[in-house]
Amino acid sequence: MATLAVRRAAAVLALAALTLTGTFPASADPSSPVFPSAEDVERSQQRVAGTAGDVGRIEAQLAGAGARADRLAADVGRVIEAYNGARLRLEEAGRAAAEAQRTAREARGAVETARVALGRFAAAAYRSGGDVGGLSAFLLADGPRDLISRAATLQAVGNSRRHALDDFRAAQVHAGLLQARADRLVQRRERAARRVEHAKAVAEARLATQQRAIAEISAQRETLVRALAKARNTTVRLERERQAGLERAREEAARRAAEARAREQARQAEAARQAEAARAAEAARAAELARQAEAARTADEQRRADEQRRADEQRRADEPRRADEQRQADEQRQAEEPQEDAQQPAAAPEPRQEPSAPSAPSGESSGTASGADRAVAFARAQIGKPYQWAADGPGSYDCSGLTMRAWEQGGVSLPHYSVAQYERSEKVALTDVRPGDLVFFASDSGNYRSIYHVGLYIGAGQMVEAPYTGENVRISSIWRGSLFGAARP
Repeated sequence: MATLAVRRAAAVLALAALTLTGTFPASADPSSPVFPSAEDVERSQQRVAGTAGDVGRIEAQLAGAGARADRLAADVGRVIEAYNGARLRLEEAGRAAAEAQRTAREARGAVETARVALGRFAAAAYRSGGDVGGLSAFLLADGPRDLISRAATLQAVGNSRRHALDDFRAAQVHAGLLQARADRLVQRRERAARRVEHAKAVAEARLATQQRAIAEISAQRETLVRALAKARNTTVRLERERQAGLERAREEAARRAAEARAREQARQAEAARQAEAARAAEAARAAELARQAEAARTADEQRRADEQRRADEQRRADEPRRADEQRQADEQRQAEEPQEDAQQPAAAPEPRQEPSAPSAPSGESSGTASGADRAVAFARAQIGKPYQWAADGPGSYDCSGLTMRAWEQGGVSLPHYSVAQYERSEKVALTDVRPGDLVFFASDSGNYRSIYHVGLYIGAGQMVEAPYTGENVRISSIWRGSLFGAARP
């Protein structure tokens, strides 16, 4: 039963193959059914497989022909654009060469002008026997005054002649340089013209090649379409329509791919633009903050400068009054002192109430830790230099001159006066003193105005000081009986 089914299936396949090929056995008799043999079935299957293979090869050749046509079109487009670029460069070279030639002509005109001016002196020399600017003018002078006048005239003539000669030489050099540049640009224009001709020839040849190839491809496509119609047992018209449809499908796919790439590029460009805008905004914000900080710093510096100026003015205004008060106090004290009396012992003086010492201004600190470090480093570098009163460096110092210059390096301006340095600096407890602070010494522990010495604290209970005449700047201990206090600039 299974064998009969196989034989019937083989007969159907053989019949189908015979129908496709249009051939039947010569001895076929419609009145008596004949079943194809196994060999007939196998041959039919091979012919069907061969026809399918032919169709695949033909379609691959058609696709390759289209791709080749696209490559040729792109190649021709490139060489044509190269020719257009060569023409543009030729136009630019032509304009540059024309401008250079114009300036060279102007320079040659300047040479001729200078040559004419120089020729005037040559003509004058010829008319005067070759003695323009020579000794004859002096020999023919009528008296000292005439001699002076002639000498001045000859000096002017000589200067003019030198100027004319210098102008002529300078014009020659300038004209030579411009002409050389013009010649180079003309040569560049000629090279550009040759490149244009070459690019034109290449484009023309490539275009002719493409046209021939396109004709060959068209003929090949027609042959392939006919072969495909035969292989598929369809009409040529149907195969042409089918190939046109496939071409439209390929074009549509290419269009969608190009649109997708364009959208992606636009997305990336927009992302880059937004990132750049964000960076620009951040930079602008940072710049504005920096500007505001700088403006605040400038305003603060100006404020401190104004306060310093007003304080200086007030101190200068108060100095005569303080001096007068001191003088009056001295006179009063001298008047109240007991006079010696040889006849009887002096009476005990009446006790009097001493005025309380004025309190020091609180002051302020504008220095920084790095500024303090610089101040300490500067003070240490001055060790060994001699003390000199009223000196503030660089070869010698007194105490407040040394501390003033030290904190100048630290970015703080201090007066050359220990009491004023104490007044203007922020007061700190001796237990909180740190490197860079100022330590003061006074004759009266209750009156800051009695401060007479200042040093720069460097840590571990030590300071750099310019002590007194005959000594050099040195490191010393701050722990003395006259230690008054400390302050931070």
